[in-house]
Amino acid sequence: MTLLQGGPMNLRHSLHTDSIKHIDLSFYVEVRKGTSVRLAIEKMQVSHRKCALIVEHGKLVGIFTAHDIPRRVTSHPEVYDQPIESIMTPDPMTLDSELKIIEAIQIMNDKPYRYMPVVTKNKDVLGTLTHYAILKFMTDHFPQDIYNLPPEPDQIATSKAGA
Repeated sequence: MTLLQGGPMNLRHSLHTDSIKHIDLSFYVEVRKGTSVRLAIEKMQVSHRKCALIVEHGKLVGIFTAHDIPRRVTSHPEVYDQPIESIMTPDPMTLDSELKIIEAIQIMNDKPYRYMPVVTKNKDVLGTLTHYAILKFMTDHFPQDIYNLPPEPDQIATSKAGA
């Protein structure tokens, strides 16, 4: 059993009671407004991250992801030396750091986004939430609930394995 918020937990309970700030939100790089597109992409490559959060005075002003590169950069080489804000997505949708994990899963399933910026009530950037981070949280904290599931949810063993 995992101990979050001071007591024994199971996966279902944790998803409904723990906030997303318990999840690894480090799957991004931070880029200051005014940074060139070229430097932002290089920073993403060096860090092995596919998401850049664009900040100004510590506050989120935009997002740029690896999925933007083919659409906004590759066919327009002149943008490499322009500021990142010329091609970023401004004012992206964000998730509040106090949002419950189950609510975040529902939002991410409803939206086409792979990276959701997470901010505090004061709009300070905490990181990005990804599907991978959610799955990693679940497998790291509740391996007995995840790894013991049969490939088919309705599958019931009729005999012991190997018998």
